[in-house]
Amino acid sequence: MALLATLLPLAACGQASSPAPSPSPVIVSQAKGTPSSSANGAAAAKPAASAPAGAAPRYGGGDPNGYPIRIAYASPAVASWPFYAALSQGFFAQQHLAISMIQMAGSVAITGLSKGDIDFTNAPSNAIEGASRGLPFKMVLSSWDRTPWTISGKAELKSIQDLKGKRVGTNQVGSSPYLYLQAALKRAGMSMADIKVVSSPGTQDTFTLLLAGQLDAAVVSPPFDAIAEDKGFHQVAFIGDALQQPYIGLGTSATFIAQHRPQVVATIKALMDANRWLKANPDGAANLIVKNLATSPAVAKRVTTRMLPLLSVTGELPLASVQEAIAIQQNLTHATITTKAQDMVDWTPLHEALGKS
Repeated sequence: MALLATLLPLAACGQASSPAPSPSPVIVSQAKGTPSSSANGAAAAKPAASAPAGAAPRYGGGDPNGYPIRIAYASPAVASWPFYAALSQGFFAQQHLAISMIQMAGSVAITGLSKGDIDFTNAPSNAIEGASRGLPFKMVLSSWDRTPWTISGKAELKSIQDLKGKRVGTNQVGSSPYLYLQAALKRAGMSMADIKVVSSPGTQDTFTLLLAGQLDAAVVSPPFDAIAEDKGFHQVAFIGDALQQPYIGLGTSATFIAQHRPQVVATIKALMDANRWLKANPDGAANLIVKNLATSPAVAKRVTTRMLPLLSVTGELPLASVQEAIAIQQNLTHATITTKAQDMVDWTPLHEALGKS
């Protein structure tokens, strides 16, 4: 495979060839120290741990005296909309949770989750990848029913076939955008060997490389696709229908579920409340995009119209989607994966959060 692996360190923004620093999401209220109480009656609070090696600085909020929850995310994007809403509208605070969001690449998140350095990853695909390696990970929430991945690129690129020999940016091997790009190329009769892949830790890093002229095209999600249009790029192809992979939600470990089930339920409840609020308040939803992602109101409005229908009402994903993810991991690793789809998910905390029996 002709793979140009330009792996960008998560915090290496000072080099001349590196992208500019990412705009930071709004800090609603910073979580403080070691809390004196925990959510939903848990017996003991844990101390706030330092971020794992390779992780970018935190942002967060919620109840400063609540139970500390550490959640990994790959890149600021509309994909994390439910988290922005749960912070800004007080849903995490209502559940007595002190949230720290820690930016890290997917591979770092898998390691952090396995060591207990973080409590959740907001990319369920990380949990499925870890579970396929035999780690005791579970997907517990899917915040989105579908994915919005798009290939944005230079005006002369009219189709996926035009990407042959071009520099195409995406996230790391095995990540959701990488897999969608791979599937879209296969659908078009091509493979990753037909393009020059430039990998980065997160979608925002990839987008910055596109703007800097280091890429011909990039796999992006909102709001980056809309911003790219304003910068003279265009949609080469929509690829969000190439797979049915999990998008953004929550993945955690079986150990954390067993030892901290009230906090798992509380975190899920806050995010499901956030989804309902977003769907009922499109103007407020657009405003969150402006505040957290530094977009113009016009871009935020376009993104809101495009994205709100994709938010999940149930929080669940069909097992067929998880099975598809397992098959892809087998192809990537050339290993036999014996763990079944039903063993990689646990919807019972979600059902509890929603008041289901």
